[in-house]
Amino acid sequence: MPDVVIRIGEMPTSKTLRQWLAATQPQQWVIDASDRSLDPLHGNTIHLPMAISALKFADLPEPSAPSFYTKLWCETESTVRRSIDQKLASETNLFEGKAAWLLSQHLPHKTPLFISSSMPVRDVEWFWKPSDSAVQPFFNRGTNGIDGILSTALGIAHCNHPSVLLTGDLALLHDTNGFLSRDRLVGSLTIVLINNNGGGIFSMLPIAQFDPPFEEFFATPQHIDFAQLCQTYAIPHVPIHTWEQFIHHLTAQPTPGIRVLEIKTDRTFDTQWRQNNLSNFI
Repeated sequence: MPDVVIRIGEMPTSKTLRQWLAATQPQQWVIDASDRSLDPLHGNTIHLPMAISALKFADLPEPSAPSFYTKLWCETESTVRRSIDQKLASETNLFEGKAAWLLSQHLPHKTPLFISSSMPVRDVEWFWKPSDSAVQPFFNRGTNGIDGILSTALGIAHCNHPSVLLTGDLALLHDTNGFLSRDRLVGSLTIVLINNNGGGIFSMLPIAQFDPPFEEFFATPQHIDFAQLCQTYAIPHVPIHTWEQFIHHLTAQPTPGIRVLEIKTDRTFDTQWRQNNLSNFI
């Protein structure tokens, strides 16, 4: 448990982080130039109404050795990292989280990677394996969370290194009009499509226990044949059946234009995998 937390700006949206702060109740210093209340948890908070650039830090001597807290944090990180890597390395099923893990290891150096909202960005946060790949991550959140995902990724790929978009099926369907600009793209965009036929993130919520109405009004499966959709726009479509095949297509030099690598996953299996494993990695 930390004695002090220094926060710059708004409270992050992470539910897990908020629960941790509420349980540990550390002294918080919040640095933000606004005059608004930035502590929705109503904890032990001191607000410094200033920009981070205005802060003056005293010259402190370098510590002779890492503190106990630093050592504990690093040891815990290493333990969790080993657990995650061992579990995902042995996972042969098409669990959607493994796609993010493999992207972290097999994307070419400095690849621009646009990460969609909902589960893709969480999978990257949970499973991404640190390295010196210098992958350039991009992320935004539209009004409804998934607005403009494809169009934004196309903008990033335009006149850039060969780029990748990691997205779910609903987010891609929400912006299929972005495909209309395919002939204007200078460069290449590989779309890694996680197709679990619906909104997988909602399966993590208590409402998932109640069906109906869960499947129709929360998961909202669309039952789309993405091969036919891609054919409509004359875009190459590759169904991925094994992780070896996925790695092969990630490492192969893409041709100019757009291509879709579709990984069909089981939404129920993915949810059960997370419930069974996320709390056991430490």
